[in-house]
Amino acid sequence: MAENTDTPTHSVDDILMPLAIAVVIDHKVRQLEETAFVTHANGLLELFGHDTKPDADILRWFAERKVDLEDQLWDKGGNTLVLKSLTRFDEAHHREAVFDALVSISIADNEYVTEESRLIKSAASLYGFQRPPLKVKRD
Repeated sequence: MAENTDTPTHSVDDILMPLAIAVVIDHKVRQLEETAFVTHANGLLELFGHDTKPDADILRWFAERKVDLEDQLWDKGGNTLVLKSLTRFDEAHHREAVFDALVSISIADNEYVTEESRLIKSAASLYGFQRPPLKVKRD
């Protein structure tokens, strides 16, 4: 586990929530997405001044929130949840790291669908980035 002496700028929930949204937004949770989630979670935790965590702890964090997160995303408050989770980051390098993680998680399963595209479009718009040239899979 990496030792970090910086004072954390955001809570663990603040950091991991947008990544968790990227995992569940396509209505499927695949192992490749979970693996990308864990990898990016630890990278972001360290960037934001937290110690890294064992994979099992990060996956437990996700599992404990997954059902509530899905319920919120598919409810009328889903857009609010997404916007709230994305707008917590003010610094450019934080936004860039979160955006990169969202894109990586969204394409980790080699399937980029409309819901993921909307999430990436929202993040790109909020953060002032261009959307990556990814093609949405059509059913």
